[in-house]
Amino acid sequence: MSQIDNSQELLVVKDLKKYFPVKKSIIGKGKTFVKAVDGVSFSIKRGSTMGLVGESGCGKSTTGRTLLRLQEKTDGEVYFNGQEIFSLSKEELRKIRPNIQIIFQDPFSSLSPRLPVGEIIGEGVREHGIVPKEEFDGYITRIMKACGLQEYHKDRYPHEFSGGQRQRICIARALALNPDFIVCDEPVSALDVSIQAQIINLLKKLQKEFNLTYLFISHDLSVVEHISDTVGVMYLGNLVEYAATDKLYAHPLHPYTKALFSAIPVPDPDYKMERIILEGSIPSPANPPSGCKFHTRCRECMEMCKYAAPAYREVEEGHFTACHLYNTPEMNEKIKASKTE
Repeated sequence: MSQIDNSQELLVVKDLKKYFPVKKSIIGKGKTFVKAVDGVSFSIKRGSTMGLVGESGCGKSTTGRTLLRLQEKTDGEVYFNGQEIFSLSKEELRKIRPNIQIIFQDPFSSLSPRLPVGEIIGEGVREHGIVPKEEFDGYITRIMKACGLQEYHKDRYPHEFSGGQRQRICIARALALNPDFIVCDEPVSALDVSIQAQIINLLKKLQKEFNLTYLFISHDLSVVEHISDTVGVMYLGNLVEYAATDKLYAHPLHPYTKALFSAIPVPDPDYKMERIILEGSIPSPANPPSGCKFHTRCRECMEMCKYAAPAYREVEEGHFTACHLYNTPEMNEKIKASKTE
């Protein structure tokens, strides 16, 4: 079984790819692929939160589901606690399932309408034998109270709760399995702003109390800034920039990141920020542009962007990006030489 040093990183993702086949004809010939995740690499330290942002359809949710092995990869490696997830047998994977959980975007559709809340939260606990039978009821009550729910909520059904309460139920269901790592897949996007703040504060409180590690997927950059220690920016299946949150928000490098950040509302009517408008819509992941995938919408596009994909590299300490604007002169010469060959 493949292993890596897990002294700091709880999760390590290496060149992860997830392609979905698209058939052009009934007999299956001429098959193309939607490259939803196309070579993504990152790591998350224990007890920290990594935010993952980008436009709808960029591959954020597919990344989260694939690294949990809710769907099979096309290529790449995912190490959790030193173990390569995709090398595990079904039995081995079942044993670590309680340690890797997910909170979905829509709390209503992710909860069974036929089960009371106590059973929804306790179903996985019972299945995996998290606590002895005699401790089951007390354990579920403690988890519910930790998530801001009351004991009498056990006998109620999901339709009897508000959106914020339903998301607390989803959080309690994940927390009840005593996980180390949770993928938060846009957990507050369906909620009112005031409720969003309550859920974010709850997630931060639980992280500190239970030493949780999060991958927080969202399109709301203000929310991501508030909860994340590091942030990755995705575009058309690729990670185009990654850095510590304070560094990324203070000094974004990639033109796509700059455009996203220019749209963040600022609560100061006298503060004027240049709004960078992206031309056109995001290209199809089934037929992405050649070279840099962003060049069709980039106002800083150069000739080499149209035919050469930029390398994803460390431009500053701990600050990675994939953009030809930060190439060294030697790299530019190699790219130009490859074009003439």
